[in-house]
Amino acid sequence: MTATGDFPAPGPQDYEPPRDRLGAAPPGAGPMAYQQTPLYAWHKPGIVPLRPLQLGDILEGAVKAIRFNPKSMVGLSVIVLAVFLVPSVAAGIGVSHLVGTSLTRLGPGFEAFATYPSLLVQLISTSFATAILSGLLIQVVGQAVLGRKPDIGETWRAARGRVPSLLALMLVSGLFSLLSMALLIGPGVLLLINHQVGAGLSLLFLGLLGFVVVSVWFSTKISLAAPAIVLEGHSVFAGLRRSFALTRGAFWRILGITLVAGLLAGLVGGLLGFPFSAVGTAFALMAGQGSESALMIQTFVSHLSALLTGAITTPFAAAVTGLLYIDRRMRLEALDVILIRESQSNPPPPL
Repeated sequence: MTATGDFPAPGPQDYEPPRDRLGAAPPGAGPMAYQQTPLYAWHKPGIVPLRPLQLGDILEGAVKAIRFNPKSMVGLSVIVLAVFLVPSVAAGIGVSHLVGTSLTRLGPGFEAFATYPSLLVQLISTSFATAILSGLLIQVVGQAVLGRKPDIGETWRAARGRVPSLLALMLVSGLFSLLSMALLIGPGVLLLINHQVGAGLSLLFLGLLGFVVVSVWFSTKISLAAPAIVLEGHSVFAGLRRSFALTRGAFWRILGITLVAGLLAGLVGGLLGFPFSAVGTAFALMAGQGSESALMIQTFVSHLSALLTGAITTPFAAAVTGLLYIDRRMRLEALDVILIRESQSNPPPPL
């Protein structure tokens, strides 16, 4: 990592030892260099020790990242989510009104579907917000590893140039999901449409199973693309290649840690969001289930819940991803040596 906050890119070779701004490789740089530097094993200028990380280090470091710089981690989350979710509330209410009016003419049994358009609008808005937010927060985590606390303005200035690439990464991932869904699930659906029920159900089951496997594999292989884009300044496809290289040989470890972090984030999000769901349901029942007032209340409460829970869970997930990226580079490229030298030559200001 350099004094400007960027992690050094490895150059054209996936496993070339990292170099500083002058092009000099650190002594002993290489995949096993950390084993030759026992004096560095517990050097810890920031939220994690500068050595290859274990599961406990990553999860604890993610929590420490939020506690270490809550203004940037949580504050940025609230700002970015609000920028997307506030207009989404108005759009969701408008769409629900139009769809609800149309469904009412079809009969009372169709009114339950009136909330789906609002949820779709919220999902799209949250996806864009998360794509931008993940990059901004990874920048904060990269600084926290060295014990630095960039404020919101500093973080935005450092990472705003990466926003288009982060959005493009989200679109590439979405297109891959749609394409794989069409190829794997589409044939079974077509057979069912043509009244070939037995073959259609069998092929649909196999297609769904294949889609889950492919989705898990692809999401794990590209999980480190966002940190590579933000911290190394790569383009979208260069970031994808970088992620494939960094995840090689550690697929199951990265998948396992990501699943554990996702379960923890989901549990916390569920606990935080339950009171909002209960209050929203109660008000909707008082307003009359299926009425326009109930739809407006449910839309508003759903967005408010997404804002408040996302402000906690998104920083945690982004911190886990950032620390996994740093861990892989320390294991493969002796990034710990670079970070130790950086922390010693350019220590953070006293807190």
